[in-house]
Amino acid sequence: MATIAIMEENSLNINLHRNENLQPIISFGLITDIHYANNDDRWNYSNTFLRRYRNSLNLVDQACNYWLNGIYPIAFIIQLGDLIDGCCYTNKTSINDLKIILEQFRNISPIYHIWGNHELYNFTRNELLNGPLCSFDTKNISPGHYGTFKVSPNLRIIAIDTYELSLLGIDKNNTLYIQSMNLLRKYNQNENINDPTGLDGYQQRFIQLNGGLTQKQLIWLKEQLLQAKDLHEKVIIVGHIPIHPKACDELALLWNYEDVLDILWTFDNNILAYIAGHSHEGAYFYDEKNIHHLTFQAIVECEPDTNAFATVHVYKEYLIIEGVGRIGTYRIDFNKFK
Repeated sequence: MATIAIMEENSLNINLHRNENLQPIISFGLITDIHYANNDDRWNYSNTFLRRYRNSLNLVDQACNYWLNGIYPIAFIIQLGDLIDGCCYTNKTSINDLKIILEQFRNISPIYHIWGNHELYNFTRNELLNGPLCSFDTKNISPGHYGTFKVSPNLRIIAIDTYELSLLGIDKNNTLYIQSMNLLRKYNQNENINDPTGLDGYQQRFIQLNGGLTQKQLIWLKEQLLQAKDLHEKVIIVGHIPIHPKACDELALLWNYEDVLDILWTFDNNILAYIAGHSHEGAYFYDEKNIHHLTFQAIVECEPDTNAFATVHVYKEYLIIEGVGRIGTYRIDFNKFK
């Protein structure tokens, strides 16, 4: 796809402008769509990429070795969702497989976990809230799982829950489940609600494997951005599902992406980037408000001789997202208009 070609070209240009003598304020790791399972390889749903479930262990091990032995120490990792695959639930190995993949991260901590659809195939929201993948204080937002933390004096990360509005991981009598079903049935009349047949263009996003933000979370997001604006902070937002239709496959887009973009574009001077997974081929788009949309490629669909992870190096006036393997490298300036 064209967006991947743009990303590769961007990677070549950025490497020419990096100052290797300047030490970053802080560095952290990014990785997504690991999909570990003790399962034989098989083709994805569109029969375009082979999912190498067991090889994910090797690739995470390589990423951790890279981070642990790099020039600059890693302060933390953000894992963008789908840590284990849905087939773990079918094989009745969810808990054991989760333990195995978490052990691969060894001594790197903390790890901020974002929940994808495959976490919710394997566990209920209540189980996730009380397990090792709960990374934020959810006392006042349960069953939501979102939060924010400061990376450096001039940079904040906001993690959103792209499945708070969802059919996954919650009881069918739950108000959010009913609200989600009503939304999907407004557009998707197929017997199988994961079937996009008859849906045109971006309406194909109205399938069960996607989700959205509740009104409560949208209000919270706006409040966090107001705080960042008042403190003159730049912001990176992370979530599992992409929020811009030019940064993903049409089947892998947030249900209410327009609501989220409307908020982000109000604070475009503060927001640097939105980073996601979910759309396994990856993509990059620089939108009309000068926000970078980066969708990282999936670990599980890497060829045996490559990988897909990134290290973010934060400097005073810019940051470098240094990709490895299938992921490109980007420079993002804090001052967008210089």
